Amino acid sequence: MKLKHFFPLLAGISLGASVSAASVENDMPYLTLSDGSRIPQLGCGVWELNGQEAYKSVTESIKLGYRLIDTAQYYRNESETYQAVLDSGIPREEFYITTKLNPSNGSSEKNIRDSLDRSLKNLGGKIDLVLIHWPFSNDEMAWRIMEEYVQEGKFKSIGLSNYSPEALRRILKIAKIKPVLNQVELHPYNSKYPTVAEYEKEGVKVEAWSPLGAGRQGLLRDPVIADIAKAHGKSSAQVILRWDLQRGIITIPRSKNPAHIKENISIMDFQLNDEEMKQIDALNRDDALWDI
Repeated sequence: MKLKHFFPLLAGISLGASVSAASVENDMPYLTLSDGSRIPQLGCGVWELNGQEAYKSVTESIKLGYRLIDTAQYYRNESETYQAVLDSGIPREEFYITTKLNPSNGSSEKNIRDSLDRSLKNLGGKIDLVLIHWPFSNDEMAWRIMEEYVQEGKFKSIGLSNYSPEALRRILKIAKIKPVLNQVELHPYNSKYPTVAEYEKEGVKVEAWSPLGAGRQGLLRDPVIADIAKAHGKSSAQVILRWDLQRGIITIPRSKNPAHIKENISIMDFQLNDEEMKQIDALNRDDALWDI
């Protein structure tokens, strides 16, 4: 995997105008993962936010109805993210919390276990989903350890991030517990239809990081998306996130701007028609930050 642009590290097939795989609670669509767990399809990411910013962002997100919260060891804001969940007063079981193992903590079995235990401490002793943040030399060892944590009831589900189809198949060969999802860069300029199809063939859901292109490449100013947004009385960001939902993609936009956080979740009251979906699909350039 190679970073194609200078950019800090972050961390399938079109379903047409409706998400038949999703059930809806309070207008939020949920998807069912291969292990039977249910995950909200739209979440709050805290990449590149310091602890205080993450706390404020998650607090605001929770008020607006977000229940999927995505953090990572690499982000160094797990504790603040979880404190916002606690301070909300909403029962923990209503949330779906994801974190990621930092491969920098994967040099030995002891280091892997120690880092996972720190995440457990930071996030209240039980985590809904733990991902390996990107492939590394000891990731098969890490996967076996993560399987133990599932069997011990510490993690509900485990998965991957930034794994190519080939790297995914390598993990599948040694896995006793199957990855439930793969979190990858995905947006209209990097729509990943062929690779998403490969993931889904293995029963692995896809979650989009940088769904809005991280503000780069002029994606939010694309005239095709802008015209569709105007027709619906929505923003370009809202159209892109709606495109994700209708593809059956889980999506985790990140923002510390309260107006943007509200804008991102205000996408349950409209649908893109098949022609609009195709127009957005046609924007693909295979233009990715990460080459996987």
